[in-house]
Amino acid sequence: MNRDSRQETIFIGDIHGQAETLKALLEALGWKQRDGRLRGPGNAQLVFVGDLIDRGPSSRETVDIVRELIEHDNARCVLGNHEYNAVQYHTPDPERPGQYLREHSDKNFEQHEAFLEDYAHDPTGLKDTLAWFRTLPVAIEGDGWRCVHACWDDREIEKLTGQDDAWYLGEDRWIAAAQPGQPEYRAIEILTKGPEWKLPKDASFLDKGNHRRTKARVQWWQPNPTTFREALRMPTTPEGLELDKPFPERLEGYHPDAPPVFFGHYWLTGEILPERPNAACIDYSAGKGDRLVAYRHRGEQRLLSGRFFAQPVI
Repeated sequence: MNRDSRQETIFIGDIHGQAETLKALLEALGWKQRDGRLRGPGNAQLVFVGDLIDRGPSSRETVDIVRELIEHDNARCVLGNHEYNAVQYHTPDPERPGQYLREHSDKNFEQHEAFLEDYAHDPTGLKDTLAWFRTLPVAIEGDGWRCVHACWDDREIEKLTGQDDAWYLGEDRWIAAAQPGQPEYRAIEILTKGPEWKLPKDASFLDKGNHRRTKARVQWWQPNPTTFREALRMPTTPEGLELDKPFPERLEGYHPDAPPVFFGHYWLTGEILPERPNAACIDYSAGKGDRLVAYRHRGEQRLLSGRFFAQPVI
């Protein structure tokens, strides 16, 4: 059987409210308006890696596009940390009257400002959107592929509620997910935000928001990294850390024989390539005006650079 005759699954990276760019990407991939809604070529299916909202100018329109595609069985979407954070930002903390599970700090307000503005005069629409976010799976395992927002970790996925080929944060577990020490908290931290590693004393770096960080994201897809450079991902050169020094822990990484996994979250730039033969980050910083990236998967178990498609942000 010719692999190109197999169903095409198109994975789409973090959109962050760039609705016009999303529409341009879908059109370039063959998705057209027919009979009043978007329809794709053949039996192609879309899978979104989460972070539909925040930063860009059109969070609400982005959500509406993705919801409609899902409602017509043309797409699926996993929960991103921005959707998770939005829910917690609006969920009262039962242990702290007047407070919310996600603190209403200046920093958090700044992160959600674009999303909040889109619903400023429609509290009913906001409530409906937040309820929809709560229905999104955290991880999906399809026919020869996997999808999660930030990190595929079997041990953390097992803590969630499994249903068919997907895993969810159950309706009654969102409060626990905001409480450090609870199994749900660690699962959401790892799966939607990625594992982090505490830097050695006095080492730090500035993140994309110019905030100083003392923890760095682990490149969990790398098998057995030997140096800090191989093990960690940081957007700027860290102060007080020699990247080529030996990394002090053993990290197994994503198994080379596991199904291809697609994820976002890491704000990549530069040349678009798989991270590993069976691991692809498709977040190329659309939220900062770079590119919205898709991968057209046709069953291959070793990912191909020619299957990526990039749409510059409009």
